[in-house]
Amino acid sequence: MIEELIVRFGLVAVYIGSAIEGDVVPLLGGVVSRLGLMNLQWAIGLAAAGCFTGDVAWYLLGRFRSEAIKDSRIYRRFGPRVELLAERVGPWQISVSRLVYGTRIASMLFWGAHHLSLPKFILIDLIGCVIWAVLLGTLGYVGSTAAMVVFGELKQIQFWLLCAAVVSLVVFLAIKYATARARRKNNGEHRAP
Repeated sequence: MIEELIVRFGLVAVYIGSAIEGDVVPLLGGVVSRLGLMNLQWAIGLAAAGCFTGDVAWYLLGRFRSEAIKDSRIYRRFGPRVELLAERVGPWQISVSRLVYGTRIASMLFWGAHHLSLPKFILIDLIGCVIWAVLLGTLGYVGSTAAMVVFGELKQIQFWLLCAAVVSLVVFLAIKYATARARRKNNGEHRAP
């Protein structure tokens, strides 16, 4: 479904999709770029911008609703992981959170709720968004090339398997026909005397 939206709405879907879901969409942007349906640099740039927009929205929500966020179920679930990462890495945890599935949104909420300065957040998050979008977009682009090679080889293998099946069917039917004919001939000779 996501890939259909990206194909249909192009770069706008990459931007909006990356703001909502920052992992699969940049990857699919690379795949669709490889298919020639959009420019890879634009797909990566808009994926980074979309991720950044989404992150800033979550940060601002955390900043202005910090007490409600700290009391929320999602924060209680992911907060301890984010706090552990934050203790080890500091604010750079914002960029690292993309590597730990399920902590990105909680991280943005965390740093907003803990009142990290907006300029510092923007600088660190922007670096992380650009690196992530370049990595995933390139991976999608290069990975789709490998997938196309594999699919091409599979089509070739399917052709030969189809040929082998047809030959096997012809041989099977020929043997069955010859066996039936031999039986009829043998049954006819036994009756003749």
